[in-house]
Amino acid sequence: MNKLFLLSGMLALTANADGSLTLDPAVMDEAKRAVFNGEEALLPTKSVLPEQENAEAALWQQAMDASGTELMPVYLLALLQKLNPDKPMVEHAEAYAEALRLHMLAAAGNKTAKNQLAAALQCGLLPCGLRIICDTAKAASLLP
Repeated sequence: MNKLFLLSGMLALTANADGSLTLDPAVMDEAKRAVFNGEEALLPTKSVLPEQENAEAALWQQAMDASGTELMPVYLLALLQKLNPDKPMVEHAEAYAEALRLHMLAAAGNKTAKNQLAAALQCGLLPCGLRIICDTAKAASLLP
């Protein structure tokens, strides 16, 4: 039981160190060997999270670049649905409408909307409670 505790602790420390956690059996076996045999474990450091975040940021930018066209709401709502699978549009229509309104006002140059959207992009949460991308560079681009 003590060895299991050590293994859990090592995995938790490793996960905190590089921001990734894996359940890959090969990596788990290597970690177990390291704990039980005193070996050093070389755990993977590459994460797919930045790639996913970049793709979502690109979708958000695509929506903002399409402002003033019929495609902007389509792109934005598709991204919001992807980021909020626990909040279906049918059940949370007001929140999606509020998010769309905020983006449209910000794209049109409304200073208050731009400030609100920039704040949301810094923390990843819109004022309506929907998740949005977290991108400080995009947030900064909205501010004067």
